[in-house]
Amino acid sequence: MVENKENKENIQEQPKRDKPQIDDIKEMRRLMTHIMNNQGSLNSEIKDINRKINTKEQNQATRYFVTFIMLGIVIILSFFFYFRSQAANYANQSRIREEHNKYLEKEVAELKDKIFSMENNDIKAYNLYLALKEGDPDNAFKLYGEFNLSALSRLERTIIDNETSMIKQKAALKKYDEGETLFKRKSYEAAIDRFKESLDISSTGDHISNLFYLTALSYYRMKDYNKAAIAFERFLFIYTKKDLPKDRSELLLGVCYEKMNQLERAKNFYEQSMRENRHNRFFPTIRDRVKNIEKKMEKMKDSNVD
Repeated sequence: MVENKENKENIQEQPKRDKPQIDDIKEMRRLMTHIMNNQGSLNSEIKDINRKINTKEQNQATRYFVTFIMLGIVIILSFFFYFRSQAANYANQSRIREEHNKYLEKEVAELKDKIFSMENNDIKAYNLYLALKEGDPDNAFKLYGEFNLSALSRLERTIIDNETSMIKQKAALKKYDEGETLFKRKSYEAAIDRFKESLDISSTGDHISNLFYLTALSYYRMKDYNKAAIAFERFLFIYTKKDLPKDRSELLLGVCYEKMNQLERAKNFYEQSMRENRHNRFFPTIRDRVKNIEKKMEKMKDSNVD
């Protein structure tokens, strides 16, 4: 009895122990079912995560690629502008060198010309020196005209100028003497030609005033009163002595004005001469001529009134 009672108790306790196990199994089945149901969504989430990761990596790779391309373009442009500036600098330096070479070539040519001119000038200087010393004025004047004085020093130029001036004055004086001889022979036209040649050679010297005086007298005696008046004016402008040539020139200049029918001018000149040169040897003659001019001018006025 006792054993049956214990078996019954065991049989009653065994269902009680198996019931939690069944609940666990059910719970596990439920969880497995839930897991199996959620496995598809999990896979989709994993795939979405993988897709996002791949997209991010692709975008990052694209950025890296674009950055690399931009960096390459910048480097290429940098090299381009660098080499371009170097080429421009080289071209500019080449142009400067070419201009400098042209300048040097020009300077060398000028130096060669200067050396040649100096050598040629030395020969001309020696020939001019011989012409001056040997008294050959014609050759000396010719050489002097061809001579480059700028190639000489100041002292050399002064010496040559002085020597040439002396020989010019001698040649001019020689022409003047020939003209004076012709004047005394009453060959007035030939005398005037000699006086012109003398002036062409040199316009300085003590004989210049007499040259103008004889030139004026030559024109006056040839009755060329216009040129005579010009020569008398030049003579009186440079001649300061109060002697016979001056007194005569003052009288004859007024006569030239009268001959050219310039009565007012002649009258004014006579009156000025009488004021400034009261000791003129021809003072009475000049005074009488002034009176005659006044009478002529009065008659002219009366005739114009009538």
